[in-house]
Amino acid sequence: MPPRTPIPIVTVDPKKTAEEQTTTKLHNRWHPDIPPVGTVKEGDLFRIETVEWTGGQIKDDDSAEDVKNVDLTKVHNLSGPVAVTDASGEPAHPGDLLMVEICNLGPLPGDEWGFTGTFDRENGGGFLTDHFPSATKAIWEFNGIYASSRHIPGVKFAGIIHPGLIGTAPSKELLDIWNEREGALVANGPDALTLGGILHTRPLALLPNATGALLGSVPKGSPDWDRIAAEAARTIPGRENGGNCDIKNLSRGCRVYFPVFVEGANLSMGDMHFSQGDGEVSFCGAIEMSGFLELRCEILRGGMEQYLTPMGPTKLHVNPIFEIGPLEPRFSEWLVFEGLSVDETGKQHYLDATVAFKRAVLNCIDYLSKFGYTKEQVYLLLSCCPCEGRLSGIVDVPNACATLAIPVAIFDQDIRPKKGGPPVGPQLITRGDVPKVPYEGSLPLMKSGCCH
Repeated sequence: MPPRTPIPIVTVDPKKTAEEQTTTKLHNRWHPDIPPVGTVKEGDLFRIETVEWTGGQIKDDDSAEDVKNVDLTKVHNLSGPVAVTDASGEPAHPGDLLMVEICNLGPLPGDEWGFTGTFDRENGGGFLTDHFPSATKAIWEFNGIYASSRHIPGVKFAGIIHPGLIGTAPSKELLDIWNEREGALVANGPDALTLGGILHTRPLALLPNATGALLGSVPKGSPDWDRIAAEAARTIPGRENGGNCDIKNLSRGCRVYFPVFVEGANLSMGDMHFSQGDGEVSFCGAIEMSGFLELRCEILRGGMEQYLTPMGPTKLHVNPIFEIGPLEPRFSEWLVFEGLSVDETGKQHYLDATVAFKRAVLNCIDYLSKFGYTKEQVYLLLSCCPCEGRLSGIVDVPNACATLAIPVAIFDQDIRPKKGGPPVGPQLITRGDVPKVPYEGSLPLMKSGCCH
């Protein structure tokens, strides 16, 4: 029987930046030639520690200057890769499925805090950057399973701890597919897409960029480092290998079935969250933290062909599947906000689920700001509290219908509509505000008045 004590594979010091880690070299790009930091056999229980996703750039203080000036070429900082073999030592092969079970996870002892933020409009932005262009930050303190914030008082909730990013390494063939299709989007997207007019100037994709790259144990300055840095994919979006999908349900007890594209599978992870709302709408947006995971793997030989149907022109165009674990907070009362495919200017869009979800979020922000919170506070809260996003309708032309449900029990006041209207005068308890650095740029803002 495999040992019950987890085998330590990656340890980190949360007081040091990603570049300063000495026990294990981290990486922040996807490439098949980034060497594994260790090897485990299927059935082994092993432990991975991670730094928070910016690599230590954000501090536990009352200023948002660090969020405004964060270097986004350095994200996400990942632990791994970890190679996986069967009991005989034969590695996982391309075409296999790698089952990864999350047995335990949490914040690193002695580092029980996290942050949520919005990036400056001209350095990252966010889902509502045309309404909220300034850098903001909220610090959260952890007390057992609960999170609370001095910057958003009157709110407390249990976290669903999870890795925002976990995935296997791409093959060179798959990496080339990513770079080709995302490069074409950047080249042609502004003329072909209407969504850019809604979200304004956020990048359409982030292409390979050697600036800020960490490539594990590959020697910097070597020909291999230069080649890998020029080819390696950024970690921002989720892709066929899993990656940064920010699925809050990947918590204790869940199982994820990843396609294997390289020998050993080369599993990496990071971007640990204490809690996240569906959509992670502020982008800097869950309760971001350092943390640990205790994992167990199993190799399903030939599993890609047996279980995954390609949704594209090659057998590589597949996606992971997962089982939700049995442990998560349970809420019985929710307040639900809906949005349709009509943007803030009144323009009708055709079954546009992104526009619909944006409207649902804006409706919720405007509503909750009637209860003593600033709209910046609510925006951050919706990004990290256990709210539920749903695509409720996608067939009734021309409107998609999206909903956002927030549990009423997380507040210290009743936020439901009632006779007499929202609290006013002495009944209205103001809740301060989050640290903010005012936006000083000249990019256009949405003039609907929804959040101004």
